[in-house]
Amino acid sequence: KEDPKLHAEWMAMKQGCKTKLAAWLKEIMDLVIDQDALIDIQIKRIHEYKRQLMNCLYVIHRYQTLKRMTPAERAKTQKRVVLIGGKAASAYVNAKIIIKLINNVSMVVNRDPETSAYLKFAFVPNYCVSAAQMLVPASDISE
Repeated sequence: KEDPKLHAEWMAMKQGCKTKLAAWLKEIMDLVIDQDALIDIQIKRIHEYKRQLMNCLYVIHRYQTLKRMTPAERAKTQKRVVLIGGKAASAYVNAKIIIKLINNVSMVVNRDPETSAYLKFAFVPNYCVSAAQMLVPASDISE
C-alpha cells in the first residue's frame, strides 16, 4: 500500500546521503557532482568477468550519445553519475588496464563542457568499507 509519509522520509534520507557523498567526492577526488543526478555505482573486485569494462563502454556510448544531442535535447536527459570502485590483485595486469581505461575515459567525460553537467564518471580510489558507507546509501542503481 502506498504511504506518502514513508516515501517523503525515504527521499529525504536519500537526499541527505547524496549530499554527504557529494562532499566526500569533492574532498577525496575533487569531483563535483549534481546531487539530483541518478547515482550508478559498481563496487566489487576488479576482474574481466565482473563487467567493469562493459560499464565503461556503456559510459562511452552514453557520452557519445550526449555529444550528438542538441543542448535542448541534453537538457531533457536524466543526469547520471557513474562510480566504479574495487580492489584488484597486484599482479593482475588486465585489472590495471581496466582501471587505467576508466580513469582515462573519466578525464574526457568530466572535462567536456558540453556534457559534464549530464554525465560524470570516476574510479573511486582505495575502495574500503568507509567508501562503501558513503557510496551504497547514496546510490540509485547498484550493479
